[in-house]
Amino acid sequence: MSRSCAVLAAALAFFSSMGVAQAQDTQLDEAARLTFVSAREAFVGGDYERALGLFRQAYELSQRPGLLYNIAQTLDRLRRDAETLQALRDYLEAFPEAPNRQEVDARIRVLQGSVDEDEQARVAREREADEAAARLAAARAAGEEIPEEDPGFQILHPGIFIGVGGAALALGGLAVWSGLETLSLNDTYEANNDRATVGADYSDAESMQLLANIFIFSSAGMAAVAAALGVLTDWSVFDGSSDTAGTVRPSVAFDTNGVSLGLEGSF
Repeated sequence: MSRSCAVLAAALAFFSSMGVAQAQDTQLDEAARLTFVSAREAFVGGDYERALGLFRQAYELSQRPGLLYNIAQTLDRLRRDAETLQALRDYLEAFPEAPNRQEVDARIRVLQGSVDEDEQARVAREREADEAAARLAAARAAGEEIPEEDPGFQILHPGIFIGVGGAALALGGLAVWSGLETLSLNDTYEANNDRATVGADYSDAESMQLLANIFIFSSAGMAAVAAALGVLTDWSVFDGSSDTAGTVRPSVAFDTNGVSLGLEGSF
């Protein structure tokens, strides 16, 4: 009787464990299904990084080989060719009778070519870098002068700033002149009591006002450009510390029209 009870207890324990395992599998399948739904929504919404993590989580829960294809598709959207290639191979290995095997094989061939090209380019870059380093080491060992690397951005010469600044000053002078001329024409127009000429005086004043406005805005714009150039200018040219240092000096010229001031030099 005791032996029969032991056998019955063992059978009950066995079937109980099967029930527990089946319940756990059901829970895992449900969790995998919900995770898959979230992954699919993320994929359709374009959030491929999140979709990738969820697809991988769903695969860990269920081990369904079809999820490997979803993982590969997501990696393909992220342009991670090497990982996509491996995921497709894992998919075919886990699901040899896949109905889309022909399509997957074709994609594998394309990805393999792309991965091979990237690898060849990487090897070529590393070889070029090693060769450049070897040449540099040899030049240093021989005591040769090593040229400095191109910084990729050239500081502007003061001549450019001086030219733009001079143009801004010239436009400013024209703006002052045209403004004074506008005031004079306005005074003439306001003092004119002759109906035959008052219209012409008004037109002259209006035209001069327009010209003054043009000069004012042009001068302001040129001054703003000159200010920006002033920040980018290599002012060491004046103290001789620049490799492209030149000589800049003021100049004065007298002629029948008056006195002219300026800068002259070599660059």
